[in-house]
Parts: sequence; C-alpha cells; structure tokens
Amino acid sequence: MVDPQARFEALYAEHNAAVRTYVHRRVDSQDADDIVADVFVIAWRRLVDVPEDARPWLLGVARRVVANRRRGVTRETALRHRLRFERPRLGPAVSIAPDSPPRVLGALNAMRESDRETLLLVAWEGLAPAQAAQVLGLSPNTFSARLSRARRRFERALAAQSTQPERGPGPVKPEVLP
Repeated sequence: MVDPQARFEALYAEHNAAVRTYVHRRVDSQDADDIVADVFVIAWRRLVDVPEDARPWLLGVARRVVANRRRGVTRETALRHRLRFERPRLGPAVSIAPDSPPRVLGALNAMRESDRETLLLVAWEGLAPAQAAQVLGLSPNTFSARLSRARRRFERALAAQSTQPERGPGPVKPEVLP
C-alpha cells in the first residue's frame, strides 16, 4: 500500500508544471497560483479518485476550477453593478418599527452600521447601555461614549433629512431616542 502523502508529493512533483502551464494560458497570472493551489487541494482531498494517468484528471479539475472562478467573477460584477443603483436599506432591526417616520428611517439609513446598531440596541431593543455594551462585547464606558457620538451623528443625519420633503406620518416624536 502506498503512503498517501508520498503519492501526493509524487503527483505534485510530476504534474505541477503541466497544471500551472494549463492555468496560466487561461487566466491572469495573479489568479493562476490560487487556482493551481485549489487544483492540488482537490487532488489531495480526492486522492483515492485520482487515476494512475493523473494528468488528464488534474487538467479536468483545473478546467472546472477556472470555470467556477469565472462564474464567480461574473456574479460579483453583476452584484456590484446592481448595488450601484440600489438605495441602501436598513437591516432586519429597522423592520421592527415600520410605523417610524420616514425621516427617522432615512436618517438611520444614512448612518454607519456601527452607529445604527448602537442606537437601535438602546432605542428599539430597549436595552440598558450596560446590556447593549455586553451585546457588542464592549466595556460600559466605551459603549456610553459610542452611544453619545452615535446620538450626535443621528441628530445631524435627522437634520439633513429635514431639508427633504416630508412623506408619511407627522414630525418625529422625541421619544424615538431616549
């Protein structure tokens, strides 16, 4: 019985150059090394499936890895294109208060995720600052400072929303943020 590691090392030594050449002809050199590495990771994981004449099998694996990489790049490009034209949306936390005035939701949308999370833990989840600090893995003092900064940023974002025409319910109620 052949030692798996010895077989793999022999397989790599014998076929690395051929796989590398195959891949370099099909992709940019910056991606080629990653693809070759992926091919040999697959070969290691499926070593029992690798036939004696391994070169065609390895090139077939390389072909599929290259195709998967291209599909991934295509999907990523399409996603980036779609995201350029979509409005940013709030995460699930915002959906718990659908009756919030549009200005409040717009101001929250304009904020950084970390500031929004800080505010929502206190305002909408009803946590005390010490509890919210625990959720975020922060000390209570650090959280209090972050909450204070987030509130100031929210006020500025809300003021910026005030310059836009109001749609929906009336003015923001002071109890939205404690």
